[in-house]
Amino acid sequence: MRARLLIIVLGLLALTGCSSVGGGNAGEPAANEADATFSLRMIPHHRQTIDIAKVAIERSKDQFVVNVADKIATAEAGEIEQMATYLRSWNIQVPGDDANATHKMAGMMTAKDVETLKAAQGKQFDDLFLATLSRHLRSGVDMAKDAQAKGEHIGSKALAGKIIVSQTEVLDQISAKQKS
Repeated sequence: MRARLLIIVLGLLALTGCSSVGGGNAGEPAANEADATFSLRMIPHHRQTIDIAKVAIERSKDQFVVNVADKIATAEAGEIEQMATYLRSWNIQVPGDDANATHKMAGMMTAKDVETLKAAQGKQFDDLFLATLSRHLRSGVDMAKDAQAKGEHIGSKALAGKIIVSQTEVLDQISAKQKS
């Protein structure tokens, strides 16, 4: 998946004849490969987070788990829309909803991970959800840090910064809950 994604981005860059994928607003740098790759990878990553969060909201009896799941799903739905807007403005197709195509992407849960989570019950589900969500969010923070370091698009870099802050906050809350 990663190789295919890189080929698509590089192909788009070659077609435009430059190292940017789209122009910014007046005075705003155009997006580069790192910006496009960030959105192309983070959208499926966020979709997977939302999918497991919906399961937690429906099944958990632990109010902390339900609150975390709701908070992260709401935030990430808005971020998906923002990244999709960037991609469309750069004439890059927004990734589809095919979860099977993205399970092998770095930072994604495998189909088996998702099924194991869905099969769990009660406290076992809550504990597994929080552990799984923590690993998943850490990979999202890593992607966002990479985008901030290598990207050029002001909006994309700002979104990456927002993701770093919000997901680190959730990770800290989960860690505190697990220690209590």
